Amino acid sequence: MQIRGRHEWGALPPGRPLTGLTPERVTDVYLHHTTGEQQRDVQAWIRAIQRFHQQTRGWNDIGYSYLVDRNGTVWEGRGRNVGAHTKGYNSSSIGIAYLGDGSTKPPDDALISIVRLIDLMAQRYPITTVRGHRHVGRTACPGDWLAGWLAAGRPLPRRSPVPDLREGWKRRLRLFR
Repeated sequence: MQIRGRHEWGALPPGRPLTGLTPERVTDVYLHHTTGEQQRDVQAWIRAIQRFHQQTRGWNDIGYSYLVDRNGTVWEGRGRNVGAHTKGYNSSSIGIAYLGDGSTKPPDDALISIVRLIDLMAQRYPITTVRGHRHVGRTACPGDWLAGWLAAGRPLPRRSPVPDLREGWKRRLRLFR
């Protein structure tokens, strides 16, 4: 799985040096959503989230460990450092934010990337629990649809075993734009 680095979205440096996670203590993944419709310029949107977290909330950096956009692209937030995403659980968890509104079904590519990212985190850390932010705080986050999806065991979208050749051509045409 490719994770786009902080430099790819133009991250500002953290206000103070970040503290690395202690791998054996990381047992949870918390899923969040940023709400709203995804913006066209994803990098600018992530920078805006970082500014909000740093300037308005007074946090050291963007709060989330990783962010996933509607196209399934995974972006590094704080990465393997202690986050600011789930109060009381930041030093023992990874925070994944879906860039969009989790009250309605995200695109399949986003769901697939979220599952793959959770699987990757379970390879790196002794993950025992995956839940939504609302399960430990007074919030609607990560939205009703994503919370139900987590409760259902994070089922992957059904895809036909036979590839749709039109999809390949669409991807190829996008390369020439």
